[in-house]
Amino acid sequence: MNEPKTISELMTLGMEECKKGNYNSAIIYLNKAIEIDPNDCRFYISRGTIKAKENHEDAIEDYTEAIEIDPNNVFAYRLRADSKCKLGDYLGAIDDYTKAIEIFPNKPNKSYLYNYRASAKRKSGDNKGADQDDIKADKLKSMESKYESME
Repeated sequence: MNEPKTISELMTLGMEECKKGNYNSAIIYLNKAIEIDPNDCRFYISRGTIKAKENHEDAIEDYTEAIEIDPNNVFAYRLRADSKCKLGDYLGAIDDYTKAIEIFPNKPNKSYLYNYRASAKRKSGDNKGADQDDIKADKLKSMESKYESME
């Protein structure tokens, strides 16, 4: 096969390698995509997601880079928070989940963010705050059900 030249080819090959469990090969393809377009946060998020399978510190670096490129990227904040939780940085995770909640469109389908933040709060010892987030998530979920029934 010829050397991939477009970002689309690199992403396709990277995802194929990831599905096979060849994470290092997938990261190589994503590195090449980043070389072509270092200002596309999606590549950093994808690479971070792969790195998070084995190394959350490295994943956090990629998510942070994605946030620097696009400070309103909900997924980068959420994924970085997930990695921070895995490393026991619950306060850092709470900050990231809070930021994701703040920038997410004002729609009910952000209930999962409240659930994730509640989990981080509970692990940090803030049971009252966790309970409040769980209540907010439940309210949003009931709104989701109403929207779904209207469709």
